[in-house]
Amino acid sequence: MKTVFNFSKPALASLVILTLGAMSVWAQRPKGKVAPPSPPPIRQESPPPLLPIKSVADTLLAPAGWMRYRIGEPERFSLILPVPPEAGGERATFATGEVMTVRTYMSLGAAGVYGANYIEDVPVAVAGGTEGVQHAFFDGFVKGFAGEFQEVMKKQGSTEQLKIQEQRSATAGGLAGYEQDLSFGLVTGQLRLVFDGRRAYGLMALWPADAPESERKLFFESLRVNRKR
Repeated sequence: MKTVFNFSKPALASLVILTLGAMSVWAQRPKGKVAPPSPPPIRQESPPPLLPIKSVADTLLAPAGWMRYRIGEPERFSLILPVPPEAGGERATFATGEVMTVRTYMSLGAAGVYGANYIEDVPVAVAGGTEGVQHAFFDGFVKGFAGEFQEVMKKQGSTEQLKIQEQRSATAGGLAGYEQDLSFGLVTGQLRLVFDGRRAYGLMALWPADAPESERKLFFESLRVNRKR
C-alpha cells in the first residue's frame, strides 16, 4: 500500500490521463461488439494550453485542507480536491479529421489519489451516438487506464495485478455516464465518465482500505459543470 501512494508526478499523470492508446484498445474490440465510431488517432498534436485554476470556498462540508478548484476562465467545471491539482494535457487528430483534446488534473492527498479528465471535441459519432457507442467509448477509457496503471506499477516493482470489477450506470454533475470499480491489492479504485454533448468528464479515485468513505463520496459528488458557456 505504501508504494501505491509514493508516485512521482509523471507517474501520477500517467494514471489519470485518458491516453491515446486507450482509443487504440477501443478500436480493436472483437467483431460482434459495438463498433467504434472512428478509428484511433493517427497524429499527435502539440499539447493544448493550460487553463487557469482558481481555489474558492465551498458550502459543502469538506475535510480540512480540501478546497473547490474552478477550471477555466470562463469556468468550464469545478470539483473539490485535497491539494491544488497538477495539470497537463494532450490532443490528437483522428482519420476523420476530428481533433480530441484531453486535459488532466491530479491531486495526491493523505488518503488517496484523485484525478479528473476534461475532454473536448469527443468524436461526433460518440457525442450523438447510442448508449452502446458511448459504453464502448467508456470501455476504452477503462482499458486505457488499466494498461497505463499496470505499466506504472510494474516499473515501481509491484507484482500485483489490477482487477477490473463491477461496472454500472452513474451520474456526476447532473450528467449521465458509467462507473467502473477497480482493486489493486489492498487499494480500491473507481473510474467515472459522464457525457455532455461533445464534452466528457472523467473522475478517478484510488484509496487504501482505511480511507474514510466520506472523502471519496464527497469527491465524486462535487463535480459542477458550466453548461452555459
